[in-house]
Amino acid sequence: MIRVFGIVVTLVAAAAALFWLSRDLAPPKTLVFAAGGEGGGYWTLAQRYKQILARDGIAVEVLATKGSVENAQLLAEGRAQVAILQGGIVTEEGLETLGALFLEPVFLFTRADAGVPENPGQWQGLRAAVGGEGSGTRAAVLTLMRAARLDFSAVDLDTRGGEAAVAALLAGEVDMAVFVAPLSAPYLQPLFQDEGARLVRLEHVEALSRRLPQSEVTELPSGALSLDPALPEVPLPLLTMVASLVAQPDLHPSLVDRLVEAARIIHGRRDALAEDGQFPNMEGAALPPDPYARDLIASGTSPLQQVLPYWVVAQINRFVILLVPALLLLLPILRMLPGIYAWRMRARVFRHYATIREIELEAQEAPIEALDEMEARLAALDAELAELRLPLPYREYAYTARLHIDLLLSKLAERRNAA
Repeated sequence: MIRVFGIVVTLVAAAAALFWLSRDLAPPKTLVFAAGGEGGGYWTLAQRYKQILARDGIAVEVLATKGSVENAQLLAEGRAQVAILQGGIVTEEGLETLGALFLEPVFLFTRADAGVPENPGQWQGLRAAVGGEGSGTRAAVLTLMRAARLDFSAVDLDTRGGEAAVAALLAGEVDMAVFVAPLSAPYLQPLFQDEGARLVRLEHVEALSRRLPQSEVTELPSGALSLDPALPEVPLPLLTMVASLVAQPDLHPSLVDRLVEAARIIHGRRDALAEDGQFPNMEGAALPPDPYARDLIASGTSPLQQVLPYWVVAQINRFVILLVPALLLLLPILRMLPGIYAWRMRARVFRHYATIREIELEAQEAPIEALDEMEARLAALDAELAELRLPLPYREYAYTARLHIDLLLSKLAERRNAA
């Protein structure tokens, strides 16, 4: 009986979960992806995601933005479903991360003949191109200045970023240009190759990293950017931010599956700053991880995808993720059921013992004429116990109670005979 009940409960729970999941079983065919400015590093990466997801018939709409700050705003407003966010960007509650993607160095370029201090705490009076409002670079520079105990008004912050900042630096319109971007960002290549530009070796990067959220110090090997000429000439410690893929919490599991798989293809290879397979990962995530993405990153692609469509596998895995916590809650209850059932069966008999005891106490001092009424009550009680329908293992309790009734009836008969 208990086993059947447990099976029924499990089937009902599974049916309810399957019904809930089946409401959005079919995978969406569109995705809105917030990227940076056209031609920038994030924009280029978003185009690669678009190409990879197109293989599965998913059309990705890439939104051009001013940068990570605007990306976070679009996510918070629900106008974008997924975006790449620079490390340290403040986001609204409710968003989830699909994984850290890559390290973004903080590059500081000056003209070769400019005497820009390598210590950020000595940047007073300089004009720096850091990007406009909404860009992640500008937010990072402001955080960097705050970490360096440098007043915002001490530096003239130019709003140009990306290609415009590169052009402004090479034209001598700014003293320095700051970029927070992947090594592959197209607009950085002219600066790496131009002899008139110099990559500044920032001082005290370890101390700055400890004051910046979601940042770390990574060494760029000599010759990583160029071998002829060697750039950098010697290993260069870089202050790097950890960029992440962030999404709405209700993003369809099939889209999560495809995005994580695309992230493996795009970011999983070894490069100048990361080892093979280092990204994507969930280490040090500032936002709550998407449960399905976390499982995909930890366990890899399911073998079921060799025989089933990816969106079917995504729903199966999603169901498993939801079912495991439910089973953990149900198991203690299922373990308690046999005890509860046994107590309930015994209680159907034991509740009559109160009446048997009451009659036994009354019979000790009751007058002889009251014995008939007591015998009638005991006979009715015996009949009620005889009619109880109990499972075989619990019938002995009813038999024992009836024996007690017979014993009490015998005592009443003895007292009648003695009288």
